Amino acid sequence: MHWFPTEREMLALRQLYEGRCDLVMGLPRSNRFTDDKPRLAVTAPYYVMHQVIVAPIVGGVGSPEQLPGKLVGVQAMTLADLLVYERGWNRKVYVKPEEVFGALVKSEVDAAVVESAFAGPFLKRTPGFRAIAMSDPRRDLEIGAGVRANDHELKEAVERAIQQLGAKTLPEILSRYGIVLAQAEPPTAAASPPTAPLTPELRAARSTYLTQCSQCHGTDAQGTPAAANLKAFKGSEDDFVRVVLSGRPGTAMTPWKGLIDTDDIRNIARYIKGL
Repeated sequence: MHWFPTEREMLALRQLYEGRCDLVMGLPRSNRFTDDKPRLAVTAPYYVMHQVIVAPIVGGVGSPEQLPGKLVGVQAMTLADLLVYERGWNRKVYVKPEEVFGALVKSEVDAAVVESAFAGPFLKRTPGFRAIAMSDPRRDLEIGAGVRANDHELKEAVERAIQQLGAKTLPEILSRYGIVLAQAEPPTAAASPPTAPLTPELRAARSTYLTQCSQCHGTDAQGTPAAANLKAFKGSEDDFVRVVLSGRPGTAMTPWKGLIDTDDIRNIARYIKGL
């Protein structure tokens, strides 16, 4: 197997057409995509890609109905971008998915609307966030593998493999990359009551925690092998401030005095309490 880094569709397909590879994974099985590509054939699908909302678990939106009035991050020129534009939601456009998620972690946007293929890996490594499915079948895309149009034997072999793996193995693979996590059913009104919005202070605390503290303590504050579970902290708020300012000798917890002020540390403690 060889991996070819590609930024644009035609660069990827050129590898296929010129014989440098035999398969291009993750292509839409859609006439709109293939009609102008006579040298390309797309196999039967191995999953269906949706658009999803990604939002913080604490203080974030719980349904699409809560997005009006919020600032939504999107990747430019994607189906998610078009969806947000058509619904009239206030959007901030980024070039790359990682820029969208970076803005979300820093609280520069309230939520992101992205394709589930991008949301899945982010959710796998960032458990402080969740996905909320969008119910818009018009934009659902069946995803298959691309082969050269004249390579009938390979296309048939791949489709047999997809059929054989479909019941168990394919869902396991998709789960490994977070795709299943990112494609949960749309929430019901009962399952997703409106959440109380975070105050500006707690929004800032969430951003500081996720960018400065979560690398050691985890995005859910429940600790890692390198650092303590902050949800289990038994001291007072003053004790929390003292530990953060002074650090813990003999551990990886270094002093943050002069780097984060006392009020910000108190707000971080309150944010963690609400997780």
